[in-house]
Amino acid sequence: MAAMELTVYEDVSLYEEYECKICYNYFDLDRRTPKILECLHTFCEECLNTLHLREDRGWRIGCPLCRHRTPVPEYRIHNLPNNTKVTDAYPFYIQDDSLPQDILPPYPPPLHPALTAAYRREVANEAAVAAQDQAIPSVAVVGGNAAANSYDSAGYESCQNCRRIVLTTGCVCAIFGFVSMLVLLFLGLIFVHNFNNPPSPVGPICLSVASIMAMFSVVMTWLVCWLRYRPDPEPGRAASSNASRRHVNVL
Repeated sequence: MAAMELTVYEDVSLYEEYECKICYNYFDLDRRTPKILECLHTFCEECLNTLHLREDRGWRIGCPLCRHRTPVPEYRIHNLPNNTKVTDAYPFYIQDDSLPQDILPPYPPPLHPALTAAYRREVANEAAVAAQDQAIPSVAVVGGNAAANSYDSAGYESCQNCRRIVLTTGCVCAIFGFVSMLVLLFLGLIFVHNFNNPPSPVGPICLSVASIMAMFSVVMTWLVCWLRYRPDPEPGRAASSNASRRHVNVL
């Protein structure tokens, strides 16, 4: 009797690694494909899909045995790696054991809500791009005004960028001229007062260049202030006038 019980126990333990520890059905190569987690526990794809739907965050799944979190590639349990040790042994263990298996539902579990939302966003973006590509520009004056507004707005932004570059360059030149003027003025005064016997031409030259740099700094400062505080043309008004001129030319 003890030998028979030992034999039955050995037969049961022989097939334990080929069955899912959630539904206790044998693995196969379809909806019960053995999927291995990072913690090296293996469960069938059908049960993992059901557990995945209960997760708040679709990018991971918790092991029902050790609670370890495993990342789910692209929110799909199907993308988890298979347990090749079990798949390679299929269907030999099924042929050796004739125990009945549970019948699966006619349809697989639905996708995770996060993946469904991502699919909807992708479809909406593709529809928007297709609608934009298929849109035909209107020949009416309103359509011409809209095109002119967009064209002139782009030109206005380009002018604003050029203006910022010119302002930055002007500020740098003004600061450079002012600092150079101070340095040359300081050097000129040193040479005039300390090297005046015999007189050295370096002092007057430094003072002359310092005066030129002072004038350069003043001019650059005036240009920067003029560019900074002059009134800007309104892009809408310019676009309207350009569209009117185009319409007159067409007529």
